[in-house]
Amino acid sequence: MSLKLSVLASGSSGNIIYIESDETSILIDAGLSKKRTEILLNRIGKDLRDIKSIFISHEHVDHIRGIGVINRCYDTLIYGNKDTLNCDKFKKTTGIINPDSLNFIESDESIILGDLKITAFSTSHDSINSQFYMIEHEDKKLVCLTDIGHVDSKTLSIIKCADVYLIESNHNVDLLLNGNRPEFNKQRILSKVGHLSNEDCGSVLSNCIDENTHSIILCHLSNDHNNKSIALKSVKKILSENCSFFSNSLNIIAFTQKDDPTDFINV
Repeated sequence: MSLKLSVLASGSSGNIIYIESDETSILIDAGLSKKRTEILLNRIGKDLRDIKSIFISHEHVDHIRGIGVINRCYDTLIYGNKDTLNCDKFKKTTGIINPDSLNFIESDESIILGDLKITAFSTSHDSINSQFYMIEHEDKKLVCLTDIGHVDSKTLSIIKCADVYLIESNHNVDLLLNGNRPEFNKQRILSKVGHLSNEDCGSVLSNCIDENTHSIILCHLSNDHNNKSIALKSVKKILSENCSFFSNSLNIIAFTQKDDPTDFINV
């Protein structure tokens, strides 16, 4: 029995996570065009028509751009909370969706989909009601968590002790503050409804990982205020200083918007 994932895209231009078990294959978000999504799936040997369900984190366009066309072509099931799936921005971006395809999963709710248990949890982001997902299969646990400005104690209690973390490591604070973005945009990113910095990411992981955690994927890296080397160095430093479960054998990789899909990572 297996559970594995590949990050197809992550960042402000589009977000897609592919997750597969023996019986079930899903996407978390579909923030690129249908055509681009098909190309990326083909690169890992998969076909969009075989994806039966897409789980939506929130209504920002870089997470839902392809939803409408995919649904109209393949009648793919769409899961998300009521606030997100009913909001005007979601409807305007996606266009006509078969209402029978829409399925609600609210924060703190779990559903069984084939051989997967999928739990939604609330995230602190500047959207109508954002949430991300924990995927469980047999005794394995995968946590997906991006687009969040602050991780509170409740969320920490939910996501602790996973085998694999896909987590936001968006920016280096100094690079952001000294960058050329408008001040309001900098403050939005730095706020509790913005994005996790590299340092924030390391702190969250220090309070989550345990002896079973073997892989961490750093995602949603800023093109302007971060890079793989800076993110990896920052997160590893904080983990090494603050977490007794950190070791050099821990597989930590960083994914940028320019990367091809990751190789499959077994959970």
